[in-house]
Amino acid sequence: MPVPESDMICRFIRNSKSYWSMTENRPKAKAFLENSLSLWHLDRLLEHNVSVADLRLGELADSGQAHHTAGDYLQFAREVEKQTGEPFEVEVEWRPEDEYVAESWRQWRYAHVQVEIAKGPPKFPPLFRRLLAIHARNTTPPDNFIDQNNQEQS
Repeated sequence: MPVPESDMICRFIRNSKSYWSMTENRPKAKAFLENSLSLWHLDRLLEHNVSVADLRLGELADSGQAHHTAGDYLQFAREVEKQTGEPFEVEVEWRPEDEYVAESWRQWRYAHVQVEIAKGPPKFPPLFRRLLAIHARNTTPPDNFIDQNNQEQS
């Protein structure tokens, strides 16, 4: 089932120089590299009195965040198709099933969203990933980069 285009969703950004740009203080395109993206629906979490920070467990314990609307993903796919002339569409769908949600996060699976390629190449094109990195509506750096930024300002 599609996620409404105006709904805000969160992508966790791993705590690594490969995924976060200190100079631009935003995610790098590599943070959106997989051929299917696992995301979390902010309002569904809030409806259950859960903060996004509660999901920062295991490999995501010190991660940052990038927020977009579901419509942003669809719009950026249309932009890629327009600029490249190649077919490219994505689906932004609810995916609460166990095969999509790792065991550590299953208690919150009601808020799990998956972005998948519906038409086009087997992996997200570089332009699509770059648009997601540049145009996040709200970001929070991974912990390591918050600490570095605070040290530089001291």
